[in-house]
Amino acid sequence: MASVGLRHVDKLPPYNPQPVEMQVLCLGLSRTSTMSLWVALKKLGYNTYHFMECGQPENIKDGHLLCWKEALEAKVLGKGKPYGREEFDKVLGRYSAVTDAPNACFADELLENYPNAKVILSVRDPDKWVASMETSYYRILGWTSFTALAFFDKILGTERAVFLLILRQWTNGDIYNRQKLREGFIKHNQHIRDIVPKENLFEFQVEEIGGWVPLCKFLGKDIPDEPYPRINEGDNAAKIHVAMFWGHLMTLLGRWLRLSGAVGGLTWGLRWMQQRGTLEYLRNRLMN
Repeated sequence: MASVGLRHVDKLPPYNPQPVEMQVLCLGLSRTSTMSLWVALKKLGYNTYHFMECGQPENIKDGHLLCWKEALEAKVLGKGKPYGREEFDKVLGRYSAVTDAPNACFADELLENYPNAKVILSVRDPDKWVASMETSYYRILGWTSFTALAFFDKILGTERAVFLLILRQWTNGDIYNRQKLREGFIKHNQHIRDIVPKENLFEFQVEEIGGWVPLCKFLGKDIPDEPYPRINEGDNAAKIHVAMFWGHLMTLLGRWLRLSGAVGGLTWGLRWMQQRGTLEYLRNRLMN
C-alpha cells in the first residue's frame, strides 16, 4: 500500500548518474515564441524542455504531467510540499535548457536551484499576448468535448488541470479575468528583470527577435546556416492540441470498443461515425 501523502515525484528514482548541467532558462510565458525557442535551442545543441516534452514516451512513462500538476498545486494552492532541487532534477535531469510553461511558472525556484544558467526573457505587447491566449489556452479549455473526455481519460484530465493551475497563477486566482491575465503578464516580466542581473539576461520582443545573431551572441554559439525557426504562430497551439486530442480519442475508442481485432474494430467505429456525420461534428466542435 502506498504511503499516505506520497507524491508522484517521490516514486521516481534520482536521475542517474547525475543531472545534466542546466545552461539556459527561458522564462517568458507561453505564447511569447516559446516553441520557436524550443526548436532554436535544440539546433544549437541544447536538450530543451517545452510543454510538448510531456508527450515524449519516457516522460509519459515517468508521469511528467502528474509531476507538474502536484508542483503547481503546491505553489499555487499551497497543497503539498513545494518542489526543490531534488524534485526538479528528477523531472529535468536530462535537459540542459527549459522554455514555456509550466517551467516559466517556477522562475524563482529554477533561478535559485540553477544559478549558473543564462536567462532569456521573451516578451510581446500585452494586448497581443492576451489575444494569443484567447486562441490557445482559452480556446482549448472551452472545448466541451475536451472537458467531457478529460473526465474519462487520466492524461487529458491532468493536462486540463495543469492548464487551469497555470492560469490561476498568472491571474492571481481569477482564471477567466482577461484584465488580471494582462496584469499578471506584465508583473511576471518585470519580476524577471528585477531579479536577474542584466549581464545574465537576454530580453527580446517576439516581433523583433532579429534571427540567430543576438541569441547566438548571448549564448556564445556559432550561427546556424539556416533560417531562424518561426513556428506556433496564430492558432497553431490549438491545432496541435486538436491532433493530440484525436490521438487520445482514438485510444479511448479502442478501449471502449473492446474488440479483439483492435485495428479492425477502430476502423469499423470510424466508418460508423463518418457515415453519421459524427466525425465532422466533433471536428467542428473542437475548432469552435
